Amino acid sequence: MLDADMAEMNQTIFILAGTSSEYTAARQQLNLTPRQAWLTEASQLKGFSSPTVYRIGSWRTLDRIEAINVALAEAEAEIIDI
Repeated sequence: MLDADMAEMNQTIFILAGTSSEYTAARQQLNLTPRQAWLTEASQLKGFSSPTVYRIGSWRTLDRIEAINVALAEAEAEIIDI
């Protein structure tokens, strides 16, 4: 599990969630601050290399999931399901 020490290492972290309440639950579970990015658009991944992406809840139902999945592959994201 992530803690404040890992976040301080300037690691790029995204949370991919279907709803804002799922995002909040994941953020709290991972002990992340509110400024951690909630991944909602594929374009948010542009320019990042190997970000960590935590997926939670109903993320599969997002309208833009196909584009997000392509962007995750291009960014060589480390994907962790929680």
